[in-house]
Amino acid sequence: MNGHQTAITHPLLGLWLACLVPCVTHAETPSTALPTDADELVAALESQLEIGEFEDVSIQAEQWLETQDNDGYDLSLAKPFMLLGDARMGMRDPVGAIEAYDRARHITRLATGIQGADQLPILYREADAFSALGDDVTANDRQEFAFDISRREYGPNDPRHMIGTYRLIHWYRHHYKYLSAHVLFEQLLEVSREHLPHGDPLHLRMLREHAQLFRHRVFGRRTIGRGRFLASPPGLLPHRYRQNASSFREGRNALGEVVDIQENNTLATDGELATALLDFADWHLMFGDYPIAVRHYRRIWQLLESDPERRLGLFGDPTPLFLPLPSDPGYRLRRVGMHRDGVVHLALTVTHRGHVIGSKSLEVAPRNIMEFKVRKAAKRARFRPAFREGQPVKVRGHPLRYVYSY
Repeated sequence: MNGHQTAITHPLLGLWLACLVPCVTHAETPSTALPTDADELVAALESQLEIGEFEDVSIQAEQWLETQDNDGYDLSLAKPFMLLGDARMGMRDPVGAIEAYDRARHITRLATGIQGADQLPILYREADAFSALGDDVTANDRQEFAFDISRREYGPNDPRHMIGTYRLIHWYRHHYKYLSAHVLFEQLLEVSREHLPHGDPLHLRMLREHAQLFRHRVFGRRTIGRGRFLASPPGLLPHRYRQNASSFREGRNALGEVVDIQENNTLATDGELATALLDFADWHLMFGDYPIAVRHYRRIWQLLESDPERRLGLFGDPTPLFLPLPSDPGYRLRRVGMHRDGVVHLALTVTHRGHVIGSKSLEVAPRNIMEFKVRKAAKRARFRPAFREGQPVKVRGHPLRYVYSY
């Protein structure tokens, strides 16, 4: 306080101190001058982004971009603008991120053309930012535009286009655009069959995910607010896809192909074959084809004889394959911390066919809020049955605990 008074009382002394303090600070603190080279700056900012220093990256990127003495359209500025957008996304500022991404894409398009593939990483980031704002229509436009650029750049049957196809499939699936996603998946599988080695793990993964897409069509639960846009994958005609395609048959064929590949693969282990058979058997059980399901379960039991720990994990207790528990009624309260936890704890009786035929309440607090809904969901559930000595058995007292907010 005395120093402050001195500076006011003696203006010259105060001015001298004001000049002295920055000099002393500069002498004691190492120089933090930003790199003049764009590549050095990008490398430094990427390292900071990896450890979550979003605010520092934002400040440094803005300072560096302000020091550039050019017309603002040099291609070397595109990556710093993109990283600035990444930092703002990390700071939960999607509006600011979109501004930075838009500048980066504008610079890239001027340098490489409107259809240049160099803008693909920026388009995907813009889609994420618009999605974070709840603008799924614009986000979908960015996703489909990126897919179209990739298709034009590499060709629809080029393996390099698989990444763009995969991205659009997952976007559609997240928003319940199953018809368009199936069309893309069939194209993707044709490319993988032609270009990937027989039995390639990526091809097997795609077959499983295609089956999972059919599973979501039948057993999935929609989230309010998603999918409010028209899906139209560029260059493809989803309306020509078989509208009456059987989800059970299509999924069975995809998983059956995985089993056939592993059966004929001399390098496949018993554990890998068991994994393929397990998906195939679970699929049949979920759709009510118990005889085929249990036949494959017995074979899996035999294949895992040398791995009792995994066999116990798969068949020691009933395993839920479909358990449509109700949504948390107070999830909005949970987000702001203004909630209490309720619980419904049941003991289920699960038959050797995976059906729930009885339930007993072990703990319900408070009563008469969610108990009926949880019991109803349990009745609709499908379980992989427990096995003893290679045979499916009924299990009484299988626990089901549901915690919710109110």
